Amino acid sequence: MNLVKRLALVISIVFVGSLALAAAAVAAGGGLTPGVYTFTNKDASAFFGSGKGGPPTQAFSVSVDRGLNTFRPRDPKGPRTVMSNTIVTLSLFDALGNATFGCFIINPADFTVSKNLQTARVHTTVTADEVCPGFGTPVTGKSDPNPIPGGGGTSLPLPIALDVTWTGLGVISTSTDRNTFQCLNYNTQFSSSYQSTNANASGTMSAINGPLDTSSANVSSSDTHANVKGTPAAACFPQ
Repeated sequence: MNLVKRLALVISIVFVGSLALAAAAVAAGGGLTPGVYTFTNKDASAFFGSGKGGPPTQAFSVSVDRGLNTFRPRDPKGPRTVMSNTIVTLSLFDALGNATFGCFIINPADFTVSKNLQTARVHTTVTADEVCPGFGTPVTGKSDPNPIPGGGGTSLPLPIALDVTWTGLGVISTSTDRNTFQCLNYNTQFSSSYQSTNANASGTMSAINGPLDTSSANVSSSDTHANVKGTPAAACFPQ
């Protein structure tokens, strides 16, 4: 694994916790009040880096999600918020592996995904006015971490024009996940199904000159059923 890919993995681990915890914490942030919910998330992600065997060059990763997203505020004392929207997360790497990153809320019309997950496209320009209100993570109820960096964004060379197209490889994998969380009288139950396809990706990103090779790309969809009961105590989610 080269330096840039290692850094991409580190950023993902640092800026995302367990989605199970994120799902459990949304009510504490004024998001999901007690009740039963059903929602769908559509995602596409890709990593663009230098070709095999070549000298180190610039690289970037992009992830797009449309659906229910939770945001952990940059202020550690601030509450989590939950929104139904479309977010783009970007990580930009220079030739030495130094990284800048950001999360942005974009117009939902700027991201399209086919029903069979075989095509997807994001065509947008991210600006300082679209920076997420914290570290963004899809609410899917999935019990393992999902690599989506987020938060900030103003250190990137904004505005950034982004136009990336995904083409699936024709094979779809499916999985299911069930997750429960309980603290005192607060209880959440999440049941999710997932579909995913590996893909090829191509496109442009205005902060980088020249063509880049795609080393990994994916398009996915999740359908989640959530049952939230009770009100979480502050001690369940210490800041």
